[in-house]
Amino acid sequence: MSPEGPGVIVVGDESLHRLLAESGVAWNVQAHQSDTRAMWDALSGGRLDVTSRVLAFADPGTAGPERTQVARAVVAMAHAGACVFVSAGSSEDLAALRADIGHAANSQGVAPDGLMYHPLPVGADGRQMLEAMRPALAGIATVPDEFPAAVAPAAPLVEAASSPRVEGIALADLPELPPIGGEASASASMEGYPASASTELLSRPRLPGQVTITVTSSKGGSGKSTASLLLAGSIARASRRAGQPLSVCVVDLDTRDGQVASLIGKFMPTALNIRVQPVWDEERIRRNLVHADGMDIDTVLAPIRPRTADTVGPEFYRALVRSLQRMFDVIIMDTSVQYLDPLIADVALKEADEILFVTTLASTAVQGMARALREITAPVDESGLGVPREKLGIIVNQSVAGVGMEREQVLAAGLGIPVAGVIPLATKDVLTATNLNRMQELLDHPLLGPAYTQLAQACLPDRQLAPWADDASPTTAEVPDTATPDSQKKLGFFRK
Repeated sequence: MSPEGPGVIVVGDESLHRLLAESGVAWNVQAHQSDTRAMWDALSGGRLDVTSRVLAFADPGTAGPERTQVARAVVAMAHAGACVFVSAGSSEDLAALRADIGHAANSQGVAPDGLMYHPLPVGADGRQMLEAMRPALAGIATVPDEFPAAVAPAAPLVEAASSPRVEGIALADLPELPPIGGEASASASMEGYPASASTELLSRPRLPGQVTITVTSSKGGSGKSTASLLLAGSIARASRRAGQPLSVCVVDLDTRDGQVASLIGKFMPTALNIRVQPVWDEERIRRNLVHADGMDIDTVLAPIRPRTADTVGPEFYRALVRSLQRMFDVIIMDTSVQYLDPLIADVALKEADEILFVTTLASTAVQGMARALREITAPVDESGLGVPREKLGIIVNQSVAGVGMEREQVLAAGLGIPVAGVIPLATKDVLTATNLNRMQELLDHPLLGPAYTQLAQACLPDRQLAPWADDASPTTAEVPDTATPDSQKKLGFFRK
Protein backbone atom coordinates (compact mmCIF):
# COMPACT_ATOMS: atom_id res chain seq x y z
CA MET A 1 0.00 0.00 0.00
CA SER A 2 1.33 3.43 -0.85
CA PRO A 3 1.99 5.99 1.93
CA GLU A 4 -1.14 7.88 0.84
CA GLY A 5 -3.28 4.81 1.30
CA PRO A 6 -5.42 3.03 -1.27
CA GLY A 7 -6.74 4.84 -4.31
CA VAL A 8 -10.41 5.81 -4.41
CA ILE A 9 -12.45 6.40 -7.56
CA VAL A 10 -15.80 8.19 -7.36
CA VAL A 11 -18.12 8.10 -10.35
CA GLY A 12 -21.18 10.29 -10.79
CA ASP A 13 -21.97 12.37 -7.69
CA GLU A 14 -19.72 15.35 -6.94
CA SER A 15 -21.07 15.73 -3.39
CA LEU A 16 -20.05 12.14 -2.63
CA HIS A 17 -16.62 12.86 -4.09
CA ARG A 18 -16.23 15.90 -1.82
CA LEU A 19 -17.39 13.92 1.20
CA LEU A 20 -14.82 11.17 0.69
CA ALA A 21 -12.05 13.67 -0.07
CA GLU A 22 -12.75 15.59 3.18
CA SER A 23 -13.44 12.54 5.36
CA GLY A 24 -10.05 12.27 7.03
CA VAL A 25 -9.77 8.62 5.94
CA ALA A 26 -6.21 7.61 5.00
CA TRP A 27 -6.77 7.11 1.30
CA ASN A 28 -6.08 8.82 -2.03
CA VAL A 29 -9.31 10.17 -3.54
CA GLN A 30 -8.61 10.73 -7.21
CA ALA A 31 -10.12 13.13 -9.73
CA HIS A 32 -13.91 13.04 -9.92
CA GLN A 33 -15.30 11.03 -12.85
CA SER A 34 -18.53 12.29 -14.35
CA ASP A 35 -19.66 8.91 -15.68
CA THR A 36 -18.47 5.37 -16.35
CA ARG A 37 -17.17 6.15 -19.84
CA ALA A 38 -14.91 8.83 -18.35
CA MET A 39 -13.72 6.33 -15.73
CA TRP A 40 -12.79 3.64 -18.28
CA ASP A 41 -11.06 6.21 -20.49
CA ALA A 42 -9.08 7.55 -17.52
CA LEU A 43 -8.10 4.04 -16.38
CA SER A 44 -6.92 2.96 -19.81
CA GLY A 45 -5.16 6.29 -20.35
CA GLY A 46 -3.27 6.13 -17.06
CA ARG A 47 -5.03 9.19 -15.53
CA LEU A 48 -6.50 7.05 -12.76
CA ASP A 49 -4.52 4.65 -10.61
CA VAL A 50 -5.41 1.09 -11.63
CA THR A 51 -4.29 -0.10 -8.19
CA SER A 52 -7.29 1.69 -6.69
CA ARG A 53 -9.07 -0.55 -4.22
CA VAL A 54 -12.18 1.48 -3.40
CA LEU A 55 -14.86 2.62 -5.85
CA ALA A 56 -18.08 4.53 -5.28
CA PHE A 57 -20.77 4.70 -7.96
CA ALA A 58 -23.76 7.04 -7.82
CA ASP A 59 -26.87 5.80 -9.61
CA PRO A 60 -27.93 8.38 -12.23
CA GLY A 61 -31.50 7.84 -11.00
CA THR A 62 -33.24 7.24 -14.33
CA ALA A 63 -33.32 4.17 -16.48
CA GLY A 64 -31.08 4.38 -19.51
CA PRO A 65 -27.65 3.59 -20.95
CA GLU A 66 -25.69 5.23 -18.10
CA ARG A 67 -27.42 3.24 -15.37
CA THR A 68 -26.78 0.09 -17.39
CA GLN A 69 -23.11 1.07 -17.63
CA VAL A 70 -22.98 1.76 -13.88
CA ALA A 71 -24.39 -1.71 -13.23
CA ARG A 72 -21.83 -3.32 -15.53
CA ALA A 73 -18.99 -1.39 -13.91
CA VAL A 74 -20.14 -2.41 -10.42
CA VAL A 75 -20.10 -6.06 -11.48
CA ALA A 76 -16.69 -5.81 -13.16
CA MET A 77 -15.03 -4.01 -10.27
CA ALA A 78 -16.63 -6.03 -7.46
CA HIS A 79 -15.88 -9.28 -9.29
CA ALA A 80 -12.26 -8.12 -9.67
CA GLY A 81 -12.04 -7.79 -5.87
CA ALA A 82 -12.51 -4.07 -5.33
CA CYS A 83 -14.43 -2.65 -2.38
CA VAL A 84 -17.42 -1.14 -4.21
CA PHE A 85 -20.05 1.23 -2.79
CA VAL A 86 -23.24 2.24 -4.59
CA SER A 87 -25.56 5.16 -3.90
CA ALA A 88 -28.96 6.24 -5.14
CA GLY A 89 -31.40 9.03 -4.37
CA SER A 90 -34.34 6.86 -3.33
CA SER A 91 -35.32 3.33 -2.40
CA GLU A 92 -36.96 2.93 -5.80
CA ASP A 93 -33.77 3.96 -7.59
CA LEU A 94 -31.78 1.54 -5.47
CA ALA A 95 -34.11 -1.35 -6.26
CA ALA A 96 -33.88 -0.58 -9.98
CA LEU A 97 -30.07 -0.36 -9.81
CA ARG A 98 -29.89 -3.68 -7.96
CA ALA A 99 -32.02 -5.28 -10.65
CA ASP A 100 -29.72 -3.89 -13.34
CA ILE A 101 -26.67 -5.17 -11.43
CA GLY A 102 -28.27 -8.63 -11.31
CA HIS A 103 -28.85 -8.57 -15.07
CA ALA A 104 -25.30 -7.34 -15.70
CA ALA A 105 -23.89 -10.10 -13.49
CA ASN A 106 -25.81 -12.78 -15.38
CA SER A 107 -24.65 -11.40 -18.73
CA GLN A 108 -21.02 -11.50 -17.54
CA GLY A 109 -21.28 -15.04 -16.17
CA VAL A 110 -21.14 -13.91 -12.52
CA ALA A 111 -23.49 -15.32 -9.89
CA PRO A 112 -25.52 -12.33 -8.60
CA ASP A 113 -25.92 -13.91 -5.15
CA GLY A 114 -22.18 -14.12 -4.71
CA LEU A 115 -21.44 -10.56 -5.88
CA MET A 116 -20.29 -8.35 -3.01
CA TYR A 117 -20.94 -4.62 -3.04
CA HIS A 118 -22.09 -2.13 -0.41
CA PRO A 119 -25.19 0.08 -0.66
CA LEU A 120 -25.05 3.34 1.31
CA PRO A 121 -27.97 4.54 3.49
CA VAL A 122 -30.64 6.75 1.94
CA GLY A 123 -31.20 10.13 3.51
CA ALA A 124 -28.11 9.92 5.72
CA ASP A 125 -25.82 12.82 6.40
CA GLY A 126 -22.11 12.70 5.68
CA ARG A 127 -21.11 11.23 9.02
CA GLN A 128 -23.75 8.52 8.83
CA MET A 129 -22.60 7.52 5.37
CA LEU A 130 -18.96 7.36 6.45
CA GLU A 131 -19.94 5.28 9.48
CA ALA A 132 -21.81 2.93 7.12
CA MET A 133 -18.62 2.55 5.07
CA ARG A 134 -16.39 1.89 8.10
CA PRO A 135 -16.93 -1.93 8.41
CA ALA A 136 -16.23 -2.55 4.73
CA LEU A 137 -13.00 -0.54 4.89
CA ALA A 138 -11.48 -2.61 7.69
CA GLY A 139 -8.05 -3.78 6.55
CA ILE A 140 -8.16 -1.54 3.48
CA ALA A 141 -7.90 2.02 4.81
CA THR A 142 -7.40 3.66 8.20
CA VAL A 143 -10.66 5.32 9.26
CA PRO A 144 -10.46 7.94 12.07
CA ASP A 145 -12.43 7.44 15.26
CA GLU A 146 -14.00 10.85 14.74
CA PHE A 147 -14.58 12.51 11.39
CA PRO A 148 -13.53 16.16 10.83
CA ALA A 149 -16.00 18.84 11.82
CA ALA A 150 -15.87 20.05 8.22
CA VAL A 151 -17.68 16.93 7.05
CA ALA A 152 -21.07 18.19 5.97
CA PRO A 153 -24.26 16.32 5.17
CA ALA A 154 -24.20 14.92 1.65
CA ALA A 155 -26.96 14.32 -0.85
CA PRO A 156 -29.37 11.51 0.06
CA LEU A 157 -27.99 8.11 -0.83
CA VAL A 158 -29.08 4.49 -0.69
CA GLU A 159 -31.18 2.82 2.00
CA ALA A 160 -29.21 0.86 4.58
CA ALA A 161 -28.44 -2.71 3.63
CA SER A 162 -26.02 -5.30 4.83
CA SER A 163 -23.62 -7.07 2.56
CA PRO A 164 -20.50 -9.17 3.07
CA ARG A 165 -17.23 -7.30 3.22
CA VAL A 166 -15.21 -7.44 0.05
CA GLU A 167 -11.74 -8.82 0.55
CA GLY A 168 -9.43 -5.97 -0.39
CA ILE A 169 -7.29 -6.77 -3.43
CA ALA A 170 -6.13 -4.56 -6.25
CA LEU A 171 -8.21 -3.90 -9.32
CA ALA A 172 -5.39 -4.71 -11.68
CA ASP A 173 -2.28 -4.99 -9.57
CA LEU A 174 -0.94 -4.22 -6.10
CA PRO A 175 2.01 -1.94 -5.37
CA GLU A 176 3.65 -4.73 -3.41
CA LEU A 177 3.08 -8.37 -4.30
CA PRO A 178 4.32 -11.45 -2.47
CA PRO A 179 7.41 -12.79 -4.24
CA ILE A 180 6.96 -15.63 -6.68
CA GLY A 181 8.52 -18.77 -5.29
CA GLY A 182 8.67 -17.30 -1.79
CA GLU A 183 7.30 -18.96 1.31
CA ALA A 184 5.55 -22.14 0.24
CA SER A 185 1.79 -22.29 0.71
CA ALA A 186 -0.04 -25.31 2.06
CA SER A 187 -1.61 -25.96 -1.33
CA ALA A 188 1.38 -25.73 -3.61
CA SER A 189 4.89 -26.96 -3.04
CA MET A 190 5.53 -28.63 -6.38
CA GLU A 191 9.12 -28.49 -7.50
CA GLY A 192 9.60 -26.09 -10.38
CA TYR A 193 6.37 -24.15 -9.76
CA PRO A 194 5.78 -20.93 -7.80
CA ALA A 195 4.45 -21.38 -4.30
CA SER A 196 0.97 -20.15 -5.24
CA ALA A 197 0.47 -22.73 -8.00
CA SER A 198 -2.24 -25.26 -7.22
CA THR A 199 -0.89 -28.77 -6.63
CA GLU A 200 -4.38 -30.22 -7.07
CA LEU A 201 -4.96 -28.55 -10.44
CA LEU A 202 -1.51 -29.19 -11.89
CA SER A 203 -1.52 -32.82 -10.80
CA ARG A 204 -4.43 -33.49 -13.15
CA PRO A 205 -3.66 -34.68 -16.68
CA ARG A 206 -4.20 -32.29 -19.57
CA LEU A 207 -7.67 -32.55 -21.05
CA PRO A 208 -7.85 -35.29 -23.72
CA GLY A 209 -6.78 -33.90 -27.08
CA GLN A 210 -5.87 -30.55 -25.53
CA VAL A 211 -4.12 -28.19 -27.97
CA THR A 212 -2.13 -25.07 -27.09
CA ILE A 213 -1.47 -22.61 -29.92
CA THR A 214 0.84 -19.59 -29.92
CA VAL A 215 0.22 -16.71 -32.34
CA THR A 216 3.28 -14.54 -32.87
CA SER A 217 5.01 -12.25 -35.35
CA SER A 218 8.11 -10.15 -35.78
CA LYS A 219 6.31 -6.96 -36.82
CA GLY A 220 3.70 -4.83 -35.11
CA GLY A 221 0.48 -4.22 -36.98
CA SER A 222 0.44 -7.68 -38.54
CA GLY A 223 -2.89 -8.48 -36.92
CA LYS A 224 -1.79 -11.03 -34.29
CA SER A 225 -4.43 -10.14 -31.72
CA THR A 226 -7.21 -10.04 -34.30
CA ALA A 227 -6.04 -13.40 -35.65
CA SER A 228 -5.91 -14.89 -32.15
CA LEU A 229 -9.45 -13.81 -31.29
CA LEU A 230 -11.02 -14.79 -34.61
CA LEU A 231 -9.26 -18.15 -34.65
CA ALA A 232 -10.52 -18.78 -31.11
CA GLY A 233 -14.06 -17.71 -32.02
CA SER A 234 -14.01 -19.84 -35.18
CA ILE A 235 -12.92 -22.93 -33.23
CA ALA A 236 -15.63 -22.39 -30.62
CA ARG A 237 -18.35 -21.82 -33.23
CA ALA A 238 -17.34 -24.59 -35.65
CA SER A 239 -17.02 -27.16 -32.86
CA ARG A 240 -20.36 -26.16 -31.37
CA ARG A 241 -22.09 -26.45 -34.76
CA ALA A 242 -20.52 -29.86 -35.21
CA GLY A 243 -22.12 -30.98 -31.95
CA GLN A 244 -18.81 -31.33 -30.10
CA PRO A 245 -18.24 -27.92 -28.47
CA LEU A 246 -14.69 -27.10 -27.42
CA SER A 247 -13.81 -24.76 -24.57
CA VAL A 248 -11.39 -22.06 -25.76
CA CYS A 249 -9.31 -19.52 -23.84
CA VAL A 250 -7.16 -16.70 -25.27
CA VAL A 251 -4.22 -15.62 -23.09
CA ASP A 252 -2.82 -12.15 -23.82
CA LEU A 253 0.91 -12.51 -23.24
CA ASP A 254 1.75 -9.04 -24.54
CA THR A 255 2.22 -7.66 -21.04
CA ARG A 256 3.45 -4.26 -22.21
CA ASP A 257 0.98 -3.53 -25.00
CA GLY A 258 -1.84 -6.06 -24.80
CA GLN A 259 -4.63 -5.53 -27.33
CA VAL A 260 -7.16 -8.23 -26.47
CA ALA A 261 -8.93 -6.08 -23.86
CA SER A 262 -9.44 -3.24 -26.35
CA LEU A 263 -10.74 -5.64 -28.99
CA ILE A 264 -13.39 -7.16 -26.73
CA GLY A 265 -14.23 -3.91 -24.93
CA LYS A 266 -13.54 -5.23 -21.44
CA PHE A 267 -10.53 -4.28 -19.32
CA MET A 268 -10.93 -6.00 -15.97
CA PRO A 269 -9.99 -8.28 -14.33
CA THR A 270 -6.51 -9.00 -15.64
CA ALA A 271 -3.79 -11.57 -15.06
CA LEU A 272 -2.73 -9.50 -12.04
CA ASN A 273 -5.98 -10.43 -10.33
CA ILE A 274 -4.92 -14.07 -10.58
CA ARG A 275 -1.33 -13.30 -9.63
CA VAL A 276 -2.34 -11.72 -6.28
CA GLN A 277 -4.43 -14.73 -5.22
CA PRO A 278 -2.93 -16.89 -2.46
CA VAL A 279 -3.58 -20.01 -4.57
CA TRP A 280 -3.94 -20.19 -8.34
CA ASP A 281 -6.59 -22.90 -8.31
CA GLU A 282 -9.34 -23.47 -10.84
CA GLU A 283 -11.99 -21.52 -8.94
CA ARG A 284 -9.81 -18.41 -8.57
CA ILE A 285 -8.60 -18.58 -12.17
CA ARG A 286 -12.13 -18.89 -13.56
CA ARG A 287 -13.29 -16.01 -11.36
CA ASN A 288 -10.77 -13.73 -13.08
CA LEU A 289 -11.35 -14.76 -16.70
CA VAL A 290 -13.14 -12.33 -19.01
CA HIS A 291 -15.76 -13.71 -21.39
CA ALA A 292 -15.81 -12.33 -24.94
CA ASP A 293 -19.45 -11.69 -25.70
CA GLY A 294 -20.76 -13.27 -28.88
CA MET A 295 -17.65 -15.41 -29.43
CA ASP A 296 -18.22 -18.00 -26.68
CA ILE A 297 -14.58 -17.83 -25.55
CA ASP A 298 -12.81 -16.81 -22.36
CA THR A 299 -9.75 -14.60 -22.10
CA VAL A 300 -6.93 -13.82 -19.68
CA LEU A 301 -6.24 -10.13 -20.16
CA ALA A 302 -2.79 -8.57 -19.92
CA PRO A 303 -2.14 -6.08 -17.10
CA ILE A 304 -3.22 -2.54 -17.85
CA ARG A 305 0.07 -0.94 -16.84
CA PRO A 306 3.26 -1.85 -18.73
CA ARG A 307 5.27 -1.39 -15.53
CA THR A 308 3.67 -4.53 -14.11
CA ALA A 309 5.14 -6.73 -16.86
CA ASP A 310 7.93 -8.03 -14.64
CA THR A 311 5.44 -8.86 -11.88
CA VAL A 312 3.65 -11.36 -14.10
CA GLY A 313 6.77 -12.94 -15.52
CA PRO A 314 7.59 -16.29 -17.10
CA GLU A 315 7.22 -18.39 -13.94
CA PHE A 316 3.70 -17.14 -13.30
CA TYR A 317 2.56 -17.52 -16.90
CA ARG A 318 4.11 -20.98 -17.26
CA ALA A 319 2.13 -22.18 -14.23
CA LEU A 320 -0.99 -20.39 -15.50
CA VAL A 321 -0.80 -21.88 -19.00
CA ARG A 322 -0.26 -25.38 -17.63
CA SER A 323 -3.19 -24.87 -15.28
CA LEU A 324 -5.39 -23.73 -18.17
CA GLN A 325 -4.41 -26.86 -20.10
CA ARG A 326 -6.30 -28.79 -17.41
CA MET A 327 -9.35 -26.54 -17.85
CA PHE A 328 -9.71 -25.75 -21.59
CA ASP A 329 -9.68 -27.86 -24.75
CA VAL A 330 -7.87 -25.13 -26.68
CA ILE A 331 -5.59 -22.35 -25.46
CA ILE A 332 -4.41 -19.60 -27.80
CA MET A 333 -1.54 -17.41 -26.61
CA ASP A 334 -1.35 -13.96 -28.21
CA THR A 335 2.19 -12.60 -27.89
CA SER A 336 4.23 -9.48 -28.45
CA VAL A 337 6.65 -9.14 -31.36
CA GLN A 338 9.62 -9.52 -28.98
CA TYR A 339 10.11 -13.21 -29.68
CA LEU A 340 13.43 -13.27 -27.80
CA ASP A 341 11.80 -11.99 -24.61
CA PRO A 342 11.84 -14.76 -21.95
CA LEU A 343 8.05 -14.66 -21.67
CA ILE A 344 7.80 -15.56 -25.36
CA ALA A 345 10.93 -17.65 -25.81
CA ASP A 346 10.57 -19.65 -22.58
CA VAL A 347 6.79 -19.87 -22.26
CA ALA A 348 4.80 -19.08 -25.40
CA LEU A 349 7.04 -20.98 -27.83
CA LYS A 350 7.99 -23.86 -25.55
CA GLU A 351 4.55 -24.56 -24.08
CA ALA A 352 2.80 -24.47 -27.48
CA ASP A 353 1.89 -27.54 -29.49
CA GLU A 354 1.48 -25.34 -32.57
CA ILE A 355 2.92 -21.93 -33.43
CA LEU A 356 1.33 -19.61 -35.96
CA PHE A 357 3.64 -16.93 -37.36
CA VAL A 358 1.66 -14.01 -38.76
CA THR A 359 2.95 -11.93 -41.67
CA THR A 360 1.46 -9.46 -44.08
CA LEU A 361 2.60 -9.08 -47.69
CA ALA A 362 4.68 -5.99 -46.91
CA SER A 363 8.31 -6.64 -47.81
CA THR A 364 9.46 -5.53 -44.34
CA ALA A 365 7.12 -8.04 -42.72
CA VAL A 366 8.21 -10.90 -44.98
CA GLN A 367 11.89 -10.12 -44.46
CA GLY A 368 11.36 -9.87 -40.72
CA MET A 369 9.59 -13.22 -40.75
CA ALA A 370 12.57 -14.86 -42.44
CA ARG A 371 14.96 -13.53 -39.80
CA ALA A 372 12.69 -14.51 -36.94
CA LEU A 373 12.05 -18.03 -38.22
CA ARG A 374 15.78 -18.63 -38.61
CA GLU A 375 16.38 -17.56 -35.01
CA ILE A 376 13.40 -19.48 -33.64
CA THR A 377 14.24 -22.76 -35.38
CA ALA A 378 18.05 -22.67 -35.18
CA PRO A 379 19.53 -25.18 -32.69
CA VAL A 380 20.35 -23.89 -29.22
CA ASP A 381 24.04 -24.64 -29.74
CA GLU A 382 23.90 -22.25 -32.70
CA SER A 383 22.40 -19.48 -30.54
CA GLY A 384 18.87 -20.22 -31.71
CA LEU A 385 15.77 -21.10 -29.71
CA GLY A 386 15.65 -24.68 -30.92
CA VAL A 387 11.91 -24.73 -31.64
CA PRO A 388 11.01 -27.77 -33.80
CA ARG A 389 9.97 -26.74 -37.30
CA GLU A 390 7.09 -29.21 -37.12
CA LYS A 391 5.35 -26.93 -34.65
CA LEU A 392 5.27 -23.98 -37.04
CA GLY A 393 2.80 -22.69 -39.59
CA ILE A 394 2.45 -19.33 -41.32
CA ILE A 395 -0.61 -17.08 -41.54
CA VAL A 396 -0.57 -14.69 -44.49
CA ASN A 397 -2.77 -11.91 -43.15
CA GLN A 398 -4.39 -8.97 -44.98
CA SER A 399 -3.71 -10.78 -48.23
CA VAL A 400 -4.37 -9.01 -51.52
CA ALA A 401 -3.13 -9.68 -55.05
CA GLY A 402 -1.03 -7.38 -57.19
CA VAL A 403 1.10 -5.72 -54.50
CA GLY A 404 4.51 -6.91 -55.68
CA MET A 405 4.82 -9.89 -53.34
CA GLU A 406 4.43 -13.25 -55.01
CA ARG A 407 3.67 -16.66 -53.57
CA GLU A 408 7.20 -17.91 -54.19
CA GLN A 409 8.72 -15.04 -52.21
CA VAL A 410 6.54 -15.76 -49.19
CA LEU A 411 7.29 -19.48 -49.31
CA ALA A 412 11.03 -18.84 -49.66
CA ALA A 413 11.03 -16.48 -46.69
CA GLY A 414 9.11 -19.10 -44.73
CA LEU A 415 12.03 -21.53 -45.01
CA GLY A 416 9.76 -24.33 -46.14
CA ILE A 417 7.36 -23.94 -43.21
CA PRO A 418 3.80 -24.57 -44.46
CA VAL A 419 1.19 -21.85 -44.88
CA ALA A 420 -1.57 -22.67 -42.41
CA GLY A 421 -3.98 -20.02 -43.63
CA VAL A 422 -4.48 -17.03 -45.90
CA ILE A 423 -6.68 -14.25 -44.53
CA PRO A 424 -8.06 -11.82 -47.13
CA LEU A 425 -7.74 -8.06 -46.76
CA ALA A 426 -10.89 -6.46 -45.32
CA THR A 427 -9.51 -3.31 -43.74
CA LYS A 428 -12.70 -1.27 -43.39
CA ASP A 429 -14.73 -4.10 -41.91
CA VAL A 430 -11.99 -5.09 -39.47
CA LEU A 431 -11.50 -1.49 -38.33
CA THR A 432 -15.23 -1.01 -37.85
CA ALA A 433 -15.57 -4.20 -35.81
CA THR A 434 -12.50 -3.28 -33.77
CA ASN A 435 -13.63 0.26 -33.00
CA LEU A 436 -17.15 -0.85 -32.05
CA ASN A 437 -16.02 -3.94 -30.09
CA ARG A 438 -17.98 -6.21 -32.43
CA MET A 439 -15.30 -8.71 -33.30
CA GLN A 440 -17.85 -11.52 -33.29
CA GLU A 441 -19.46 -10.02 -36.40
CA LEU A 442 -16.31 -10.83 -38.38
CA LEU A 443 -17.04 -14.54 -37.89
CA ASP A 444 -19.97 -13.99 -40.30
CA HIS A 445 -17.91 -11.96 -42.78
CA PRO A 446 -18.13 -13.54 -46.27
CA LEU A 447 -14.34 -13.42 -46.70
CA LEU A 448 -12.95 -13.64 -43.19
CA GLY A 449 -15.41 -16.16 -41.78
CA PRO A 450 -14.54 -18.99 -44.21
CA ALA A 451 -10.81 -18.19 -44.05
CA TYR A 452 -10.68 -18.44 -40.25
CA THR A 453 -12.81 -21.58 -40.25
CA GLN A 454 -10.33 -23.19 -42.66
CA LEU A 455 -7.49 -22.05 -40.42
CA ALA A 456 -9.24 -23.64 -37.44
CA GLN A 457 -9.57 -26.90 -39.36
CA ALA A 458 -5.88 -26.77 -40.25
CA CYS A 459 -4.94 -26.29 -36.59
CA LEU A 460 -7.26 -29.00 -35.29
CA PRO A 461 -7.34 -31.68 -37.98
CA ASP A 462 -8.41 -34.37 -35.50
CA ARG A 463 -11.44 -32.47 -34.20
CA GLN A 464 -14.93 -32.29 -35.63
CA LEU A 465 -15.39 -28.74 -36.91
CA ALA A 466 -18.36 -27.74 -39.04
CA PRO A 467 -17.68 -25.86 -42.30
CA TRP A 468 -18.40 -22.16 -42.29
CA ALA A 469 -21.51 -22.67 -44.45
CA ASP A 470 -22.62 -25.38 -46.84
CA ASP A 471 -23.12 -22.98 -49.73
CA ALA A 472 -20.43 -20.40 -48.97
CA SER A 473 -16.81 -20.26 -49.89
CA PRO A 474 -14.29 -17.40 -49.68
CA THR A 475 -13.72 -15.16 -52.65
CA THR A 476 -10.22 -15.98 -53.83
CA ALA A 477 -9.64 -13.34 -56.47
CA GLU A 478 -7.55 -11.25 -54.10
CA VAL A 479 -5.78 -14.12 -52.36
CA PRO A 480 -2.40 -15.30 -53.67
CA ASP A 481 -2.15 -18.94 -54.60
CA THR A 482 -0.87 -20.71 -51.50
CA ALA A 483 -2.46 -24.06 -52.16
CA THR A 484 -1.26 -26.96 -50.08
CA PRO A 485 -1.01 -30.52 -51.44
CA ASP A 486 -4.01 -32.73 -50.65
CA SER A 487 -1.81 -35.18 -48.78
CA GLN A 488 -0.78 -32.45 -46.37
CA LYS A 489 -4.32 -31.16 -45.99
CA LYS A 490 -5.44 -34.59 -44.78
CA LEU A 491 -2.84 -34.46 -42.03
CA GLY A 492 -3.38 -30.80 -41.20
CA PHE A 493 -0.87 -28.07 -41.86
CA PHE A 494 0.99 -28.93 -38.69
CA ARG A 495 2.78 -32.12 -39.55
CA LYS A 496 2.63 -34.64 -36.72
